[in-house]
Amino acid sequence: MKYSKEWLSKAEIRTLFSHPDLRTRDLLLYKTCYYGGFRISEVLKSKREDYRDEDYTYLILREQKTDKMNWEPQPIPRHVYADVLRFCNDNKIKTQDHVFQSNRKKPLSYNTVYKNLKKACEACGIKKEVTTHSFRRSRATHLLNDGLSIYKVSTFLRHKQIRTTIKYLKLSKKRLSDDVAKIDNKFFEEI
Repeated sequence: MKYSKEWLSKAEIRTLFSHPDLRTRDLLLYKTCYYGGFRISEVLKSKREDYRDEDYTYLILREQKTDKMNWEPQPIPRHVYADVLRFCNDNKIKTQDHVFQSNRKKPLSYNTVYKNLKKACEACGIKKEVTTHSFRRSRATHLLNDGLSIYKVSTFLRHKQIRTTIKYLKLSKKRLSDDVAKIDNKFFEEI
C-alpha cells in the first residue's frame, strides 16, 4: 500500500464518521485510529483485553514501531472505549480475541481495511488519496491547530524526535495568521 501524506479536515472526518452505510466495525476502526493517533498495525493487533479503563481510558500497545519490548498505554476517549466494549459484547468477541476481525474470525487484513476505506471515502465524496495513516496525521494536525503544543502532539504520537512531528504535520495557515495577528495587535497596543 502507498503511504499517504494526505490529511482530512474536521468536516471530512465528520462526514466520513456519520456516513449511514459505513459498517459498525469499520467506523469503530477508523475512530480508534483517529482519536488515539494510532498506526493501523497497532489497532489491527489490538485484542479486547488491551482496552482498559482505570484512571483514564486507554489501549495497551503491545508492539510499537520504535519499542517492541515495552507495552505502552495510549489514551483514547471514553466514548471510543465504550463503543469498543459494546461492539465486542454485541459480536461475542472474547478477551483474547482481536477486536477487528473478518467474518471468519481472523484479524482483518491491511488490504481489506484499505479497500473498505477507499470505498467509504468515495461514497462520502472525499477525493483525496486517503489511507488509514491519514487518520493519525489528521488527528495530530487538528490537535496542533486547536492549540496543543508541538511537544505534546509529539508525545501523543509517540515520536522519539520532535522534528519527525514537525515534518509530519500541516499547520493551518489561517490559524498561523490569526496567531500572528494577535501578537501584532498586542504589540501595536503597547506602542
